[in-house]
Amino acid sequence: MNLLLKNQITKNEVLQKTGYILLYYIIAVALRYYILHVKPDFFINANLFIQILLEGIGPLFGGLLLIKVFKRKNELSLFSIGVWKTIIVFLVPVVLFTLVGILNIGQPYYILGPKIIIGAIIYGLFEEYGWRGYLQSELSFLKNFPKYFIISVLWFAWHLNFSLSLDNLIFFGFCLLGSIGIGGVATKTKSLILVALFHSFFNLFYITRVLEGITTMQKIVILVISIVAIIYVMFLDGRKKRLIEKNKITI
Repeated sequence: MNLLLKNQITKNEVLQKTGYILLYYIIAVALRYYILHVKPDFFINANLFIQILLEGIGPLFGGLLLIKVFKRKNELSLFSIGVWKTIIVFLVPVVLFTLVGILNIGQPYYILGPKIIIGAIIYGLFEEYGWRGYLQSELSFLKNFPKYFIISVLWFAWHLNFSLSLDNLIFFGFCLLGSIGIGGVATKTKSLILVALFHSFFNLFYITRVLEGITTMQKIVILVISIVAIIYVMFLDGRKKRLIEKNKITI
């Protein structure tokens, strides 16, 4: 057991955390099932933009309940890297996708482009508030691999797609890589907006229904530029924190 633990924890604390995680997960899965399989009237009658956002409310509501009502730990915040840095990394993909859409499609993308990209990022926020904000924080006593593996299994199963197929196996692989990559960003930056951006990049690349008219190569170029911008901002933030720590030690 000690091989899995980063911090010492009692058996009672493990049982307590397990109970909270089960409550979170029941809420996340139940709302996912209700929206996608029961399909209430408000979901059916909503436009595509609202429907996509509603698909991600399970982790959001579960995370909110555990963090706000049960006072469970949340290590992430919107502006942990600073307000202006957060605004810049948020705007880079929004502006780039909008400009390319205008060049490819024309005038409708003045409104459609920002709506699609901001919607994808908001959806990422909904999911990441639960998976990284709550669940990763709750599992912070574990070492990285067991923590990320547990999150990836729960995240994969939450999608309620259990068909035995190669596509599903590949999707689980993406969930595992996503849990490691996005989880690493969460640990390093404590930024909810950065993990939401990486989540949205995955969705924008693979979900064709939200970016019709923009080629795969254009998507790749825009996402690479956006990721480079994020890495640069992470570097600046890390350097600033190191300078602060160095000054503290000097003093």
